Amino acid sequence: MADIIVFVPKAEKDARQNLAEFIELCRDRLTVFGADLDWYSNAWPSVGNFTIKGAPSRGYTSAQLLNSEIMPFAKAYVRYQQGINRTKLVNELKALRCIEPALLSVKGVADISLVDTTVLDVAGGIAREYEASSYQAGNALERLVKFLNESKIVPSRLEWRNPISKPKEIDRTDPATKAKRDGTLPDDAHMAAMAEIFANDSLHPRDRFTSSIFALLMSAPSRITEVQKLPLNVLHRQKDKKGVERLGLRFFAGKGYAWDIKYVLPFIEDITEEAVRRLTELSEEGRALARWYETNPTKFYRHDECPDVSEDAPLTDEQACLALGLRADNSRSAIEAYFQNYAPYKQWRQRNEPLTLSFLNEYCHSVLPKGFPWLDVERNLKYSQALCCYRAHEFRLDLTTSRVKLWVPGKSAFTTDLNFINGQERSIWSRNGYKNPDGSEITMTSHQIRHLLNTAAQRGNVGQLDIARWSGRANIHQNPVYNHMSEDEYVKISENALPEGVLDKVQANAPVTLADLEAIGDAIAHITIYGYCVHDYSMLPCQKHMDCLNCTEHACVKGDVEKLERLKMQRQLTCVQLERAKAADASGYFGADRWSQHQIKTLERLDQLIEIMENPDVRDGSVIMLNNDQEYSLLKREVSARQDAKQLSEPVPELPLLDFAMDMF
Repeated sequence: MADIIVFVPKAEKDARQNLAEFIELCRDRLTVFGADLDWYSNAWPSVGNFTIKGAPSRGYTSAQLLNSEIMPFAKAYVRYQQGINRTKLVNELKALRCIEPALLSVKGVADISLVDTTVLDVAGGIAREYEASSYQAGNALERLVKFLNESKIVPSRLEWRNPISKPKEIDRTDPATKAKRDGTLPDDAHMAAMAEIFANDSLHPRDRFTSSIFALLMSAPSRITEVQKLPLNVLHRQKDKKGVERLGLRFFAGKGYAWDIKYVLPFIEDITEEAVRRLTELSEEGRALARWYETNPTKFYRHDECPDVSEDAPLTDEQACLALGLRADNSRSAIEAYFQNYAPYKQWRQRNEPLTLSFLNEYCHSVLPKGFPWLDVERNLKYSQALCCYRAHEFRLDLTTSRVKLWVPGKSAFTTDLNFINGQERSIWSRNGYKNPDGSEITMTSHQIRHLLNTAAQRGNVGQLDIARWSGRANIHQNPVYNHMSEDEYVKISENALPEGVLDKVQANAPVTLADLEAIGDAIAHITIYGYCVHDYSMLPCQKHMDCLNCTEHACVKGDVEKLERLKMQRQLTCVQLERAKAADASGYFGADRWSQHQIKTLERLDQLIEIMENPDVRDGSVIMLNNDQEYSLLKREVSARQDAKQLSEPVPELPLLDFAMDMF
């Protein structure tokens, strides 16, 4: 990575001079985006276009470019900020597209050094027009203000904060968020239509590509960029713990999860395999071309229409067209148009030399994709090993497929085929005659499929860690964004969350209530190593000092195999303790007789419990609580004491003499 050059403004210089030096630094000294970057181009590859808000990514006009006065700063700002922190989304362009019309509206000129709070308030209003990404646009403006202050490109310090609130989390239950969440799931009719298109097995290359990619997206929750960079050996088979062979897909997930196997549900395995087969067949010629360029750098690709001549043999115009895969009535005109931007061709013609396969090979290597032979270095994936490696114009019907140029589909190749865009090529829906019930054109996004599968996993009660891994996430806290279960579904799940019957709860490790154990109250019972305790600790502490087997507030559940084994183990230990106590008593140890009596009583209760627990006539799930008439209890003692106490009659009050005398008459 190139060293970052930090711009240091000088306090004694005015704003305009600092601005000029900043632009000069970024233009002449920085190498961010490559030393060969065309500074004066209005479209920087893999970065963005310096156009106004609302301009299309392709086919924009000169009137849709940013104002010429702010353009140098715009380019310098993007290059500088991306050099400090390279991001996939260049939000600096959002800030520039908001500040430019604000300057023109308030100041009449797009001079960045004239930015003040009034301009920023207008720009903030424009940022709101970004709707879904308005908060990000506001944050980008706030970062622009911070930079303008630090670089002293404005004459006085600016104080401004993003006025746009952060969007509500999509897992909220308010009506507006619910409607937004529902819109992220695909329509059932659209899914059925795509299933029909896949089943019809269209021979149209783009139909086969789009429907097959769609099938892979349905096989495991993925991003379109992940699917389109799958390796050729994407299928993975492995037996599970039960010995059943399972099908998985080798994915390199984004957002920090790297390589992983995403397993496919059994009912869709056949669809997944067929989709991979179709994509493999579709990319066969493209991969063959890529392999040739890797292994034969000095030889022209010998496809089935290539003239059978030596590398340096002169070619006629017709032979040159055949070698390049051109179809035209006028071969010379087709060749001239083909090489119009290739400078060596003009020099070749000036020397009046004939074309050769060697010359054509030099041209072919000059137009190979950047980074060839690697499609993705991080994934260790070459073009010749990619599932989606094609030739130029492979999916076009209006153009002849190139025999010598490589091409891999970008994100838009799939996403635009799911959307109907006026003025652009037709979607897969319109090509196959599908529309919405109201007659409108069908439109979808690839991410809706990811939301659908995640929601299905949530409905299937899949663990959150498994959902995150299946989706290629490193953080389970991102799961709720893709969960679109309704409130009614959650209520239904909560109603069925706990099993019915105390034994079912025991086996499911679910909470057991006092009511389940036929005790008074709905509180949760305390778990012991032998069963459950129904003692109310809010009244008084444990009176048995955890001697659960001799306590009448302890319950065992018939059918609990694990607790029965513990009771048997405790019986063995009690027998050992009893023998030792008897031996100690015979040796005259003080208190050994009392300990022997306790062990005998405990052993009797263990025998009773085990007998009941193993009795086939006792129904599984029965609650077993042994009685103990001799159990000591402070509470029982106090109640008994109050019941046995003699009650004295209340004394009769003496009446005054006058009242007694009046009663006599």
